[in-house]
Amino acid sequence: MMNRDSSSRSPRFRVPMVIGVVLLFTLFLSASGIARLYTEWLWFDNIGLSSVWNTLIRTQVVLAFVFTLTFFGLLWVNLYLADRMAPPLRLGGPEEELIERYHQLVGPHAGKLRIAIAAFFAGFAGLQTGRQWETWVLFRNGGDFGFKDPLFDKDAGFYVFRLPFWTFLIDWFFAALVFTLILTTIAHYMNGGIRAASVNNRVSPNVKMHLSILLAILAALRAGAYWFDRFELVTGTRGFYTGALATDVEIQLPALNLLTLVSLSLGALIIYNIRRKGFGLPIAAVGIWMVVHIVAGSIFPSLYQRLQVEPQLSSQEAPFIDRNLKATRFAYGLGTESLTRETYAYESSISPDGVSASQDVFGRVQVLDPVLAEETVRKDEAQRKEYTFSKPLDVGRYVVDGELEPVVLSARMLSLSQADQGWENQHLAYTHGYAAAIASSNETDGRELVYLMQGIGPNLSIGNGLDTVLDRPQVYFSEGLGGFAVVGARRDEIDYPGGSGSSNTSYRYDGNGGVPMGSFMRRLAFSLRFQDLSTLISGEVTSDSKVIFNRDVVERARTLAPFLEFDSDPYPIVAEGRIQWVIDAYTTTSRFPYSQSNRVTSLSGGDDLSSRGINYIRNSVKVVVDGFDGDVMFYVVDDADPMIEAYAKAFPSLLTPVDEAPVEVRDHFRYPIDLFKVQTEMLGTYHVEDPVQFLQDDLSWRVASEPLRQAEAGTTTTAQGLMEPQYRLTSLPGGEDIEYVVQRAFVPSSGAEESSNRPELTGVLVGRSDGANAGKLVLYELPPNTVAAPDLVDTDIRKYPPVSEYITPLDLQGSKVQWGEMQLVMVENTIVYIRPLYVAGAGGTNNVPELAQIVAVSGDRIGMSPTLSGALAKVTSGAATPSTDTSSDTDTSSGGVVDAPTDLDGLSAAELLGLAGEFLDSADRLQSEDPAAAEELRVRAQQALDKLGEILGIEPAVPTSESGTA
Repeated sequence: MMNRDSSSRSPRFRVPMVIGVVLLFTLFLSASGIARLYTEWLWFDNIGLSSVWNTLIRTQVVLAFVFTLTFFGLLWVNLYLADRMAPPLRLGGPEEELIERYHQLVGPHAGKLRIAIAAFFAGFAGLQTGRQWETWVLFRNGGDFGFKDPLFDKDAGFYVFRLPFWTFLIDWFFAALVFTLILTTIAHYMNGGIRAASVNNRVSPNVKMHLSILLAILAALRAGAYWFDRFELVTGTRGFYTGALATDVEIQLPALNLLTLVSLSLGALIIYNIRRKGFGLPIAAVGIWMVVHIVAGSIFPSLYQRLQVEPQLSSQEAPFIDRNLKATRFAYGLGTESLTRETYAYESSISPDGVSASQDVFGRVQVLDPVLAEETVRKDEAQRKEYTFSKPLDVGRYVVDGELEPVVLSARMLSLSQADQGWENQHLAYTHGYAAAIASSNETDGRELVYLMQGIGPNLSIGNGLDTVLDRPQVYFSEGLGGFAVVGARRDEIDYPGGSGSSNTSYRYDGNGGVPMGSFMRRLAFSLRFQDLSTLISGEVTSDSKVIFNRDVVERARTLAPFLEFDSDPYPIVAEGRIQWVIDAYTTTSRFPYSQSNRVTSLSGGDDLSSRGINYIRNSVKVVVDGFDGDVMFYVVDDADPMIEAYAKAFPSLLTPVDEAPVEVRDHFRYPIDLFKVQTEMLGTYHVEDPVQFLQDDLSWRVASEPLRQAEAGTTTTAQGLMEPQYRLTSLPGGEDIEYVVQRAFVPSSGAEESSNRPELTGVLVGRSDGANAGKLVLYELPPNTVAAPDLVDTDIRKYPPVSEYITPLDLQGSKVQWGEMQLVMVENTIVYIRPLYVAGAGGTNNVPELAQIVAVSGDRIGMSPTLSGALAKVTSGAATPSTDTSSDTDTSSGGVVDAPTDLDGLSAAELLGLAGEFLDSADRLQSEDPAAAEELRVRAQQALDKLGEILGIEPAVPTSESGTA
């Protein structure tokens, strides 16, 4: 009796046990995901933006729930109807034995099976719709752009905000109904309503009606898809250009209208055929639809394009290309509302008076190259291997002695890959970087950088007139910093290294950043998130500890605002007493009507703007990340952008008006570099306003080529990719105030494949950063065939005898000679090119590049000197000989050497070599007038070379030639 009772009850306990085991196993597999979701919420809450997290999650969950429930209801109802329509008596047939077994097995559980099948497939079909949260947000909150497409007379907001969601709905319901039709047909077959092997009555009348209704709805949905496909023409691409062109308007649009009618007619015929025998009429209608779809929708448009449009492209496409031109300029911020075009009244050279009158401009030229100066900064300021600097150095402007001056700078960032290994070192000891290195980029002290901020700990100094303070030098959040740090542990953090033989200085974080680890459950959640057991079991972690993660400033911003695209160049600033990071953020879309998809080549593959095709962009937000606390502020700088307006409605607590940004922070905002790259490369083609000339493509431009940095003797091939945008402090032509701008030059695109076939400048685009002009563009158009492009100027510089004679001996000695970035300076109605020359020793301690010479070019005049003022003086005087120091400049009126230094001790190798060249050049000029003086100069050149030999450990050549070459 007892045995029978236990055996009879065991199934009741076995089922819950199995369910419990399955649930525990599922929970185990999902633990990491649940922990990540939980810790993400803790992170949002710690920053004070839990409402953003709630909105993101709620939107995704609601969408997934609604569509899951919709699919479940759609499938369950049709499966229920299929069971209700089952014939009371199934006819015999070859398949009947299999079907009978099916009914014996599932018959008692048919209702549960329907629910299980509907729920299973609804999960797949519905849960993924949560990814459409952004489409829904824009659909719900989007407005108008104030730009109408000329084909359908609809505002661009319809295509950007509303059409994507309507298209998604049509496509989703069509796919859901197709799947439902397939499963319903199978259900009818299993219930006996369909008999494939039967000669007569293969489909019962009820089943025919049921399936016909589903097919008719599918035909109606297909008609809706064709209707909305009409609007997709204005963002489609036929050939090279975006938008509805001649073939689209004349052939494709009527074809889609016809297909809409055919699809509706097909649905009506299917309904009409319910009371008729057979399926002949619907099958014929489907055949007609397929023919129309292939012929009218594909074959005929292709033939029309080839036979009618291409032979007379200009006359056929010009009206539609004009739409593309106007829409593209508007979408990329290149229209008249943002861009001013001016003719540059170019003069071939600059006078000494012009140089004197433009000292505000020349005095702010960046002679330090951010790429090459990084090695010097790293050597001077790294302090220890755990610190790193950005390469290239960032550029900016700061108030120095009451004047705005250009600088190069970088935060001293933590590099975990260089830190000692071990869990404590990686997560408890090395937690942050320290302060920043800032140096003037427009002046040097001999070969040394002029630091405005340098040092670490008690040696941290802010001097040389820099008007800023740094109260919180620790940098917990920086560019490219991954992993996590635990602060407030039992052991202290390492703040900065001690002096020679001293121990490290400790530190305990007292900022607002970091999520409290608190309870055991939180520690377990973080351990699962980081897949790190030590986080859970380490005795160094206490209830007072906090964990800092999402330390990369770009990823931090992206997690908070996944609907924005971010610039590839976040830059640090020193403001409000701490290191902060500024990141330019963009709103983009690929659905702006008639606007051309970007074809930017100078963006790297990892950049946000190169990862997907876009045809509309605005720099609508400036993101500021606090390097100490990790606070993230999103300042709206373009409230006229309808896309950021839509996001602001959805996330009101996230976005802040730019007027609320501290003035000290706003003063460092600049025109964004990635946007400028996109705009310059689009403007190269889209500066042409006439559609016929645009199609002929004989007036298009390209961005000027970047000259090579390598300075080998005899190098003549100098182009390497496109010239990078240049940030400069300058006064624009016709203006008086100094402002911060970014610029890029253009050359004709024809002959681009032939290196420097026609390398004259055609224009210079300038993006402005300050005051009321922030975000504005100015295009200076140059007279044709007047100004040599940078790569041609570089070739002329390399061929210039004093330059080649300066470089050749250095090459022979194994020294590394590199050119810095060539600066293009628009001043006094002319253009002056300025390029620094760096020299690094062959090895040992002299392998860090040092600024040795500066070359200036104006028209056909070239000058070289250790200082910019010396180079400009030689250009304006007509002289162009190398000099190593302003105190040893050549007196070209007398041909002698004035005030040449006699004490050679303390001069660098580059200075000694330049001085020797100076003596030899002067000796050549004096040879015919004063042979004795020329011989004395050669002796002094030999003395300089002997000193050079002592430094380099080589035997220098004896200067016997009158060419100035040793």
